[in-house]
Amino acid sequence: MLEAVRSGGKIPEQANMSNCMSLRDLAAEYKGKGQEDDIKKQLMKEEILIRIQETTKLIHETSSKPVDESNGGSNSESGHIEKMEWDSLYELSANVMDDYTRHVDSILADLDQLYQKQYLWQESAFVIDSHRGAAVIGKAEGWMKLKEQHLDHKLEEFERSASVIKSTIERLTTGK
Repeated sequence: MLEAVRSGGKIPEQANMSNCMSLRDLAAEYKGKGQEDDIKKQLMKEEILIRIQETTKLIHETSSKPVDESNGGSNSESGHIEKMEWDSLYELSANVMDDYTRHVDSILADLDQLYQKQYLWQESAFVIDSHRGAAVIGKAEGWMKLKEQHLDHKLEEFERSASVIKSTIERLTTGK
């Protein structure tokens, strides 16, 4: 297959299929290592997911209980209760939703506070950077003014030296 790619030819279909098969094998191997169970265990640590699991368990328990004639249940062919305790299911699911809503609201409030803090930090960083930039520019302007003064002073010295040299040359040429 590598030779076909190097020579500019097409990859044979069989080689392409073996690539797909190796990916499938890899995926099957990865899934078979218990990764799914580990992920489920980690997810079940969350309180809301635990409550949802309890609700599901309640549904399964109530739907798989044998019929008790003393409760007025009717026999079915499978021998299971046909009625479900909807009140307890509704109450449990309402509690789960309330907890979830409270949890999300607290997270959103925390995010709002973090956003406000981030905005304040951003503004203060901008102000600090502006002041630093202004200070650097001010120092650069001061340095340039000093250099200009220095150059002006040097120019005056050169002009004086040039006039002295000129007058000396004139005296020497006229004196001969």
